[in-house]
Amino acid sequence: MLLLARGTSVLHQSKACGFVFQRIATVIERIAGGSAVVRHDESKLCHGYICSTSSNLSAKRYNTHDAFAQVDLPKQGSCYFWRQREGLSAHAPAGEQLGAVVNTGESLVIEPTEEEKWLASQLKKVGNRKNGHGQWQKVYAEYSGLNPLVLTAAMQAALKQGNYEEGYEIYRRIRHMTLPTYTISMKLLGKLGQHDEIERLWGQLMKMDIVGQPEASGRIDAAADNGDIQAAVRVLHYLQEKRLEADKLHFSSAINACANAKDADRAQSAQRLFDEMLAVGLKPDIATYTNLLRALANEPRQRLLNLLTDVKNQNLTWNGVFAETFLFIFLQSPQKGVWTKVDVIASHLRKLSLADVQTAKEFVDELKRSNVKLNKSCRLIDEAIQSVLQEARKVMGQSP
Repeated sequence: MLLLARGTSVLHQSKACGFVFQRIATVIERIAGGSAVVRHDESKLCHGYICSTSSNLSAKRYNTHDAFAQVDLPKQGSCYFWRQREGLSAHAPAGEQLGAVVNTGESLVIEPTEEEKWLASQLKKVGNRKNGHGQWQKVYAEYSGLNPLVLTAAMQAALKQGNYEEGYEIYRRIRHMTLPTYTISMKLLGKLGQHDEIERLWGQLMKMDIVGQPEASGRIDAAADNGDIQAAVRVLHYLQEKRLEADKLHFSSAINACANAKDADRAQSAQRLFDEMLAVGLKPDIATYTNLLRALANEPRQRLLNLLTDVKNQNLTWNGVFAETFLFIFLQSPQKGVWTKVDVIASHLRKLSLADVQTAKEFVDELKRSNVKLNKSCRLIDEAIQSVLQEARKVMGQSP
């Protein structure tokens, strides 16, 4: 496949990707019967024109997807091709040029204009706002170009703001083009439960042998959103087969797939993934433990307490998400609805043993000593715990 930037008129050979483009040009020239010149076709965005400059042959339309498919890339480098093209993905720092094509350490850049750079930065800015709903659409509304920097920033904003359908519309516009937006596309498709489209896109990437860490991350995230344990595990095995290093984020997301699954053995699957993560020398963070905790939701309370002890031994810093998750699971919050009133929570806590309620209090006290900022749910639970324990002390005081 071949990337065509808006306004690009000549397929040129660069030092960075000289081998790849030389092979592409060779294939094209064989078909066209002359030197290769690829022009952008406004009517068929994923096509180019191939013209013979050494003969009077008439120009014919040629699918650049097919041209790239016939190029035999070197195996050693192909797995890393376009590896960190998405600057807004979890595996590439924000700010990288999303139009960069990376091949064994060197890159050919589809250079965005200054306006496109500014637009991408604005999309990222409003996309990260807590109240940014609707704002990114205004920023993106007038853009009609095809630079991956802008497109990825727009889809990332849609993902962060929960505008999955609108992000999907951007994906639909470009899905038949060879643009470096695979990672964020799979994450959006995962949010929408587009299983068939996810498999089609993932299969396409494997067929081209251009799967790297970012693409694997996107596929596992999509599996996690849909509780697809088998798909997440398959991706980890694929990375292993290709000798690509699976990192902490890959394993954490795979464990999240277990947490979201309805499988009866999801706890065992999560524990196996967690143990495998430790075996390869990766250190879990608090997010990993939060996902594991969710996967263990139906396990005995002692197993939850063992996990809590493990977190302490790792000297990890608590956060509000872990705190809320632990309290909801340990105190067996109802599956339907959310605890929003102290008296409702207290009514539920009275059905539990005082020992468990006391354990929950000790955990909350430790959170306070660690200066963890408790969210509203945790504060309500804390108030309910104190109310129930105070009632118990009064009853015990009145007992003979």
